[in-house]
Amino acid sequence: MWTHLEGFKHLSEEEFDLLIDSSALVTVLVGASDGELDREEHLWSEKLMRTRAYSSVKYLNDFYRVAAEGFWVRVQAIMAHYPQGIVPRNEAIFQKLSGLNAIFAKLEPKVAFHLYKGLCALAEEVAEASGGFLRIGAVNREESKWVDLPMLTAIPAPPDIALEEEEEMSEENQ
Repeated sequence: MWTHLEGFKHLSEEEFDLLIDSSALVTVLVGASDGELDREEHLWSEKLMRTRAYSSVKYLNDFYRVAAEGFWVRVQAIMAHYPQGIVPRNEAIFQKLSGLNAIFAKLEPKVAFHLYKGLCALAEEVAEASGGFLRIGAVNREESKWVDLPMLTAIPAPPDIALEEEEEMSEENQ
């Protein structure tokens, strides 16, 4: 249940569910844009989600633990329940993900910023997960259409983010 997570209590269940599903939606949008979500994209996205629960911004660790739990099941459900054709599936995912803009507006700026950046990083990682030589040149033409998540309005870093990150690095170096 999300109601115990700081920074998310004021969201509706549907809004929180979309935030939780957003990583799976991005994985399908980018990874399956060429017609197949391959093994490397699967393994890399799942690993990245598990890792974020422990290495992301501290105040989002609990959120990412919830998002990582059942992540692959959500990916499979999206693949099974969304339209089977690439174009109609991507259009449906585009519409669904565009709903994040209104949710981000309800969140504290630093939370919205880090969630947005996390989705952008996930999209890029999934796109680079397979193909190319040592993952160089791995982003194909279909993936490149979606890797920048054009349905999301970019969220600039709030002024207090740089100071916060400096303090965290200082604490880690002590």
